Amino acid sequence: MKMRKILAWLMVALMVLAAFPAAMAEEGVVETVVEETAANVEHEVSEEAVVEEAVETVNTEAETKPAEAADQAAPAEAVNQAATAAVSSSSDAVVAAAADSQRLDAAYTLALNAITSEDYETAKEYINICFAYCDAQSNPAIFSDLLLKRACIDVIEEKNDMALLNLDAALRVQPDLADAYLVRTQVYATQGNVDQAIENLEKYIELTGDATLYETVAQLYEAKGDIAAAQAAYDKFVEGAGASVEEAGFQSGLYKMESGDYEGAIAAFEAYADNETFGAGAMYNIGVCKMNAGDYAGAVDAFNQCEEKGGAFEGLYYNRGVCSLLAQNWTAAAKDFTTSIEKEPYTADARYNLGICQMQTEDYEGAVATFTEYIDSLTEGATVNYGAYYYRAVCRGALGQTEDALADFTVCID
Repeated sequence: MKMRKILAWLMVALMVLAAFPAAMAEEGVVETVVEETAANVEHEVSEEAVVEEAVETVNTEAETKPAEAADQAAPAEAVNQAATAAVSSSSDAVVAAAADSQRLDAAYTLALNAITSEDYETAKEYINICFAYCDAQSNPAIFSDLLLKRACIDVIEEKNDMALLNLDAALRVQPDLADAYLVRTQVYATQGNVDQAIENLEKYIELTGDATLYETVAQLYEAKGDIAAAQAAYDKFVEGAGASVEEAGFQSGLYKMESGDYEGAIAAFEAYADNETFGAGAMYNIGVCKMNAGDYAGAVDAFNQCEEKGGAFEGLYYNRGVCSLLAQNWTAAAKDFTTSIEKEPYTADARYNLGICQMQTEDYEGAVATFTEYIDSLTEGATVNYGAYYYRAVCRGALGQTEDALADFTVCID
């Protein structure tokens, strides 16, 4: 069975979520994330003209507040000097905090706009500015969200190791950040670390309850070669769908076929024989199962029905040709191998088998030509079936080409 597409996460979709996450992390200090973020913040903040403009109103209000306060002041003798200083200091802190909040909102919005425009370098600059106005203790949800967005950009830029560092940092701040596990799944699958991909995807499902992704878990187990686990995960997908999944039985048949349960697979596929969508594929798979079980006549019949239903699956002609050859139906086999040479990628094997069929029908000249094409088509380092030399020698002997036949037999002996 061909490997189906495993993952297709949309990184940008995760990055452009406009709302800050509401969940708050537990108290605790998280190590500052990416070294380049910390190194660049001071420089980039000094250049944030756009952000400063976005909060100009806040600064203006801050300047006018002392004047307004003076107009409304109580008589000096009724005001304690220490209290006045404390109030003034507190007011300044509130105004400064409001300004920082405005700057954070502006930088965050500009980062989102850059991400939407796929201008990731600019997006990273604004994300770094955001880090200057929030930290893991005071704004854990925003802080972890920024790390997630930075990790998504890393994935797009194929910086998977850096992405994992950012994701790890985000999860230390917010351990229940589901999307971080989803992006981790993408990274680990890309790296071929299937076990870690499965672990992180199952954690994402646990946090979100999205049982539809058990289908992808099944595909990951399938890539690992654990067909039993793939079947179990797929059953969870079907159960969680809350409705009949049309292809559920068909997929179950595929897993049974891969595990060698050909009878069970055939029974599963037969239920789809008349299905408009799956009918041709069901008959092709039944043919493969019967061929592997040694029922060559039954396999040929199934392949015929597949072709009648419009199936054009890679391997149809080659596999049917093999079944006809093993049933010693040389003419039918030769026809399928000829078509396979023209349409399928099994050219060398199909050509070799065609030569066998021609020899069996005493078309010795055709067989010699076909075996010669097979031998000449082999590239350097390719595995050679020396039976081609032997059978060409037999055919050449039958044609009276004794010297050429001896040369081929010599190659076989050598």
